[in-house]
Amino acid sequence: MKIGISRPFADPGVPINDIDMGEIARMAEQIGFDWLTSGHHTVRPLKEEIKGPHTHGVPFYQDPLIGAARATAMTKRIEISTGVLIMPMKHPVDVAKQVACIDAYSNGRFMLGLGTGGASRIEIEASGGSFERRWAYTMESIAVMKGLWTQDAFAFDGEFFQFPEVQMYPRPARRPHTPILLGGYSDTVLERVGRHCQGWLPAYAGTRLLTLSETDMTGPEHLKRGRARIMAHAQEAGRDIAHFEIGVILAPGDDSRELRTIYEDAGADRLAFSLPHIESVEDARIALEKIAANVL
Repeated sequence: MKIGISRPFADPGVPINDIDMGEIARMAEQIGFDWLTSGHHTVRPLKEEIKGPHTHGVPFYQDPLIGAARATAMTKRIEISTGVLIMPMKHPVDVAKQVACIDAYSNGRFMLGLGTGGASRIEIEASGGSFERRWAYTMESIAVMKGLWTQDAFAFDGEFFQFPEVQMYPRPARRPHTPILLGGYSDTVLERVGRHCQGWLPAYAGTRLLTLSETDMTGPEHLKRGRARIMAHAQEAGRDIAHFEIGVILAPGDDSRELRTIYEDAGADRLAFSLPHIESVEDARIALEKIAANVL
């Protein structure tokens, strides 16, 4: 199992250089972690009731793709991913180019986690996206990016994007393309993963063992059920996803080693433990060493 870190929020009042994504990635690699993932929100709605994981307010993040580029430039081994990039707020042609360059520069150490990310209507519409059609847009974007990464002459005629034959270079280092991991936990998401993606990132998975029950959609038993459904959908679609991965983000604690065992037995391929609130790279180092002592 690969053990990683979910990078901290970019809280107001904390200069971005004080929580440098590159320095955090470099320290995580030196300590022995395998991957670093980062979330994505562009703006915080101030007057909107938010449901789901962000009922207390959308967190601020550094830009995940710029952060990933910096992190891969300062490391040699550790994998970097988005977890997740909110695709309805992005254009897939631009993302395809950015991801291809990051993956090529890093010699194949980047993974694209994407989805709708618990984003609110205001956040998506402020970026020019459609809240009602957010999932349709996301899946069409995946098709566009795959085509640009893998075909010498690629044309598209869909609901959101239409263009004649074009060609994109550079291409990702990984073949056939950078792995795409889809976020979410509904049955529809599981079908989309099985038919179109290389991995699954369930929603944030609670903090303590007591929360990891049948009522927690990202608990271990649901992970087992989810993997089985994904494999069934892949088989129906005629896909071979032997290298498919499940990644889960957890809050760290004294029971982190026990959580690692539980999720590994449930079929998770990688875990990322979220960093607490930090205000400096030194805060990050202390937090990384504490997490490592409990889980590595």
